[in-house]
Amino acid sequence: MFVDDNQEVRFLLEKMLEGTCEVVSAGSAEEALEVLSKRFGGEPPDLFLLDIRLPGSRSGAELLRLLQDFGLAEEVPAVALTTYAGPGDREALLEEGFDEYVSKPFRREELIGAIDRVLGSALPREPPSSEGSQVRDLK
Repeated sequence: MFVDDNQEVRFLLEKMLEGTCEVVSAGSAEEALEVLSKRFGGEPPDLFLLDIRLPGSRSGAELLRLLQDFGLAEEVPAVALTTYAGPGDREALLEEGFDEYVSKPFRREELIGAIDRVLGSALPREPPSSEGSQVRDLK
């Protein structure tokens, strides 16, 4: 599940991962909670990709804490996607409970590398061709 308030970033990420996995996205923490309850019911997604600066009352870090309170973040890895790239930002987000950190702007290889590290599996480095492509279900 990918949460970012910027519609262009959501579109770009979906295109980057097209053919490799299914991406379910939301534009805010509140929308993410609604999507989680409606789309996933009792089964959590495989991964959380969370922007840190979100509109509304909850940031990506606050959304992660809420997911931890629900017990979801213990079983589902979380990757922080953020423009915060200063000294100590990575370490602070990892201390917040994120499993990995990717600073914006990012390249496809950086994103795939972070996903591989937290899921322990390899997504294709290059988008597959449309013929015979296999899509990993990354809810």
